[in-house]
Amino acid sequence: MGSATAQRMRVAQWVIYLICGALALLAGRLVHLRAKEAPFWQRYAQDRQISTIPMPARRGFVFDRRFRVLAGSQDLPTVFADPRPMEDRAEVARSLSAILEMPAREIRALLDEPTAPGYVVIKQAVDPEVVEKLREAKIVGVGVQNEPVRTYPMGALASHIIGFVGKDGKGLEGVEKHFDPYLHATPGKRDVYRDVRRRAVLPVPDSSVAPRDGDSVVLSIDVAIQEMVEKAVAEQVTHFQAESGLGVVMDPNTGEVLAMTNQPTYAPFEGSTAKPERRRNRVLTDPVEPGSIFKPFVMVTALAEGVTTPGESIFCENGLYAVGARRLHDHHPYGFLTTAEVLAKSSNIGMAKLGERLGNQRMYEALYALGFGHPTGVDLPGEDRGLLMPLRKWDKFTTTSVPMGQEIAVTPIQIATAFCTLVNGGRLIQPRVVLAVIDRDGKVVKDNSRVIDKGQKINPTAAQTIHKLLVGVVTEGTGKPCNIAKWQVMGKTGTAQVPKIGSGRYEPDAYLGSFVAAAPASDPQVVVLVMIRKPKRSIGYYGSTVALPAAKTIMEGVLPYLNVPPDKTEPQKHASLARDPQTKYN
Repeated sequence: MGSATAQRMRVAQWVIYLICGALALLAGRLVHLRAKEAPFWQRYAQDRQISTIPMPARRGFVFDRRFRVLAGSQDLPTVFADPRPMEDRAEVARSLSAILEMPAREIRALLDEPTAPGYVVIKQAVDPEVVEKLREAKIVGVGVQNEPVRTYPMGALASHIIGFVGKDGKGLEGVEKHFDPYLHATPGKRDVYRDVRRRAVLPVPDSSVAPRDGDSVVLSIDVAIQEMVEKAVAEQVTHFQAESGLGVVMDPNTGEVLAMTNQPTYAPFEGSTAKPERRRNRVLTDPVEPGSIFKPFVMVTALAEGVTTPGESIFCENGLYAVGARRLHDHHPYGFLTTAEVLAKSSNIGMAKLGERLGNQRMYEALYALGFGHPTGVDLPGEDRGLLMPLRKWDKFTTTSVPMGQEIAVTPIQIATAFCTLVNGGRLIQPRVVLAVIDRDGKVVKDNSRVIDKGQKINPTAAQTIHKLLVGVVTEGTGKPCNIAKWQVMGKTGTAQVPKIGSGRYEPDAYLGSFVAAAPASDPQVVVLVMIRKPKRSIGYYGSTVALPAAKTIMEGVLPYLNVPPDKTEPQKHASLARDPQTKYN
């Protein structure tokens, strides 16, 4: 009996020991959980109790020079989600897919990798019907609120200048990209406690961050002029069944770009879904072999260096000139032409002879000084520097090719900028499309209106002489169709073959027709450049046929719009084409 009792006592003791040991282990585990894992569970509980409510901020506006809105923001319903309280994200994605007409996998990806803790945008600018369906569905963690969405009230107008933004609101092209640090808005936030039904009940103290709207950009572009240019260039592209066309209008005295277009174009709201070739701002990005439109820049160098005079007679070899094994041709078999007539009639041979007189070094240095071979510095992204070969690579063929606008590649903005230099008295002015950045109260944040003058690149005498010669191109030369009432125009036509990339040859029946002009000749206020690429040859391809009419239409619209005083007198033979009987050079 005593022995049995003692045994039971020992068993009871072991049971007590085991229970105590288990309790000790459990207590240790609880201590471990409290010390090591409690923060996780606290955060988990807090995440289910606290939500972050974003406070939207508006991206800055883009205005034209008269403060007409080109890009803005409109409050539209935005579907957002807080993935934290969702028990089954896959099911949420499927439910939203049916309502929003979006792929479920795309929604699931957004839920799994939110751009901000507790908040991810699912879809912007949804219809009222969609909003009502979402409210009826009562999906946990999904809500709708009005947020600023980027809009472009003018549609496709000036799209290559404005650019567009991505889904995240960041600028991807054009002014939207280049000035994104100013335009960018910084959203605010506020944290709130929620009850078991996920209703906001109290704000979390000291958690609010105020939103900051973006600054706005004022462009040099004038909507009215932009519309004129887009219409004129688009009509030529359509009529001549061309691959593309472009147009630029500048103030030669300030460098302000008043209009810039590429046709065919795209609408900014298309964004990255638009065809890449339509999004290219070829005015900046695509160097071209310019052809005869380039001749004035070599001509003014010849005048400045004193290797010719306007009335000097140059023998143009009756249309055929041998340079080593190479044969140069003119479109007409000219004999003697004055220097002025060489430009007016666009003689390749006459220009080649002037190139030989100048020599490679003087020609290279003058062209580089005029802005060729390096970026103009225009305040838009993607500008190409063009191709002005290093002087060491020039040979005797280059000597006669460059004066005709061959063996050189230039961007349209370089041509327009250099032509401004020819007509403004010889000053190289940096082009620009932005006048100012202003805040929401209209205060100037960045003043971009100062003229950036890079100095005198052409001596005033040569600049004055080239004026007369360029007027002669329009009064008696290839630019004659650009004679307009009231204002005297000066300009130069160009017809260039299009090089076949990588072959060293030209594409068959592929041409670039161009015309660059300024008016009024007495005091140039406007420079216009139009280029039409690959028009259908059977319809027309000369610059005077495909590009000049658009430039003329633009001039006839822009000059009266800007209230430029007329300067035209009774038509008469221009003095610059008179021959100088004293000297003849072969």
